[in-house]
Amino acid sequence: MSTKNDPTNQSKAKARTVTWQEISEWQLDNKYILSGYRPEKADYLEIFTSLTFLHNETCNVYTHLVGALLLPLVATAFLRYLAEPRFLNVSPMAYAMFGIYFWCAEICLVLSALYHLMQPHSHHVEQFWHGMDLLGIVIVTVGTFSSGIYYVFFCEASLQKLHWAIILTTGTVTGVLISHPSLRTPRLRKVKVGAFVGFGASSFIPLLHGVQRYGLEYMLQYSGMKWYLLELTFYGTGVSLYAFRIPERLAPASGCSSSKLKLYRRTHPQPDSGPAKLPGVFIPFGQSGTSEGDSDWIMR
Repeated sequence: MSTKNDPTNQSKAKARTVTWQEISEWQLDNKYILSGYRPEKADYLEIFTSLTFLHNETCNVYTHLVGALLLPLVATAFLRYLAEPRFLNVSPMAYAMFGIYFWCAEICLVLSALYHLMQPHSHHVEQFWHGMDLLGIVIVTVGTFSSGIYYVFFCEASLQKLHWAIILTTGTVTGVLISHPSLRTPRLRKVKVGAFVGFGASSFIPLLHGVQRYGLEYMLQYSGMKWYLLELTFYGTGVSLYAFRIPERLAPASGCSSSKLKLYRRTHPQPDSGPAKLPGVFIPFGQSGTSEGDSDWIMR
């Protein structure tokens, strides 16, 4: 006997997700997403099973998960590309800079995928992985700008060390503030937001210093600055959409099948701008002579 149209089976499938009115109080985040929520359940097996059906975190989980699976392949192919004869005397430091970038991006993608997947487990677990998600953003920002600093100040080791110290210090402070359990109270939320904004602003200090020292034309043409500005645009756009609950604010979603785009917008504050970051590292590498000894390019 076929069970395809069995009402019992249909109700079980439907019960995998619940509406806004049925979720726990701590899960209340976006009143414009009306359904598609996974109910609170402290069962990791059930959580991993949610990879097999559509809910309001499906897009967030898979966009990060697929990226995390593909990035090692991309990184391997890219590093092999650098080993081709067209790139002469590629220094160990150059490989290290690209390695730092790829590792930091991988950590960010993995932590974000786990955060969006683990959300319905419990309030405590959700808070922990939310902190890890934000920490991943800090890590990839540090990795991106650390490699950029190396090429912006390619022949000035003292300035490299200065700006590395600044971004590592601000990144560490921000990472502690956003991930430490004792600092997750609503009262300290503004402190965390302020730390995040300050960290983001400090990340662009090397670019501003480069403009002051070498000029805007040089920074745009040789340092990859335009790609960092594109990255900033992506982040700013994503944060604005998240803050104003767009597009779901314009037409509240009524379910997974009727508004998949709105379900993607539930919790993630910014789109991943990894593709915009890589040219910001590769372009100045190509201008650097690909060797630590070729420093005359910076004086053009």
